[in-house]
Amino acid sequence: MTQTVTQDFLLILTVIGLGVGIGLLFDCYRLLRRKTRPGYYSTQLSDLLFWLICTGPVFYVFFCIIGGEVRFFTLLFLPIGMALYFKFASPYLREPLYYCFIQIGRGLRFLLRVLIFCMQALLYPFRLAVWGINIALQFLCGLFRLLLLPFRYTWRVVWRRFREWRRKK
Repeated sequence: MTQTVTQDFLLILTVIGLGVGIGLLFDCYRLLRRKTRPGYYSTQLSDLLFWLICTGPVFYVFFCIIGGEVRFFTLLFLPIGMALYFKFASPYLREPLYYCFIQIGRGLRFLLRVLIFCMQALLYPFRLAVWGINIALQFLCGLFRLLLLPFRYTWRVVWRRFREWRRKK
């Protein structure tokens, strides 16, 4: 009997801890939504994704730890754990979490800039070659147009005289 009570007590603590964890994830999700401001369909999709992610640990706890046995008090203590988190921990953790998200965003932005810089450094010789080929082709195109200028002028004169000759007929 003592072992069963101890197991039930540890189970209650585990389920309350799971509720606290889901509350923390919900706070993270709420802060992420505050920063990104998604639209209607993005909100629906992200809500579905959030609850699917939360379903994984709940299923693991209910299936592996309890043995697939869903009891009323386990379902009762999950929202109690979330309520405890929202009542006592959430007001104090929200700002540090927001600051952590800001720092993570800055770090990711810095990594993106480093990646872009590395890609530009790797592609610089190719860009330089394309730039050189572009200048050479523009020069050749201008030279070709310059060489064709007398023929163009001659063709206009010949065409004009041909039209005049044709009108006279």
